[in-house]
Amino acid sequence: MAEKVYFLNVEDWEQYGFTNTNIDVKKLRVISYRAQFTHIRSVLGTTLYDKIVTEITAGTLTGIYQTLMDDYVVDTLVAWCDYKATFHTTNQIMNKTTGKNSDEHINANDLDDNNALRNTLRADAKQFESDMIGWLQDNRNNIPEYCNTPEDQSHQTIHPSQTVNDYFGNIGVI
Repeated sequence: MAEKVYFLNVEDWEQYGFTNTNIDVKKLRVISYRAQFTHIRSVLGTTLYDKIVTEITAGTLTGIYQTLMDDYVVDTLVAWCDYKATFHTTNQIMNKTTGKNSDEHINANDLDDNNALRNTLRADAKQFESDMIGWLQDNRNNIPEYCNTPEDQSHQTIHPSQTVNDYFGNIGVI
């Protein structure tokens, strides 16, 4: 398996996010990479995502790409990680069962409280994502890897998001 490139390190998540990082780092890294791969990659598209991975690996990320990472990608990723952590840090997959973790120093949220928290965190993440898409649209002439027309996207596996994915916004009423 190829070495994974992480856009967010645990220290930055701890500094900028709500998640208490007194959690197994392995679990935090999985959450971070999955949020990066599912949310950030879908916004950037394959070509721009792969360029950023290559630049980070080489230690050559600069200019507008560094601005994208520092001002938009990291904020969006932290927000999505906090959202995902509300589920993945309270549940544990074991050899014979899946169950909820508990802690002697904290009372678990009930379902309504947890849903309210997740809804707030999701709204934050969607706003950061929307801001990133807006910035990418405003700077598309300076980022050739960010394609905006279908004919430019034919070589990409994942096409860049043009708007924030909104399930309910895509439902039609008959």
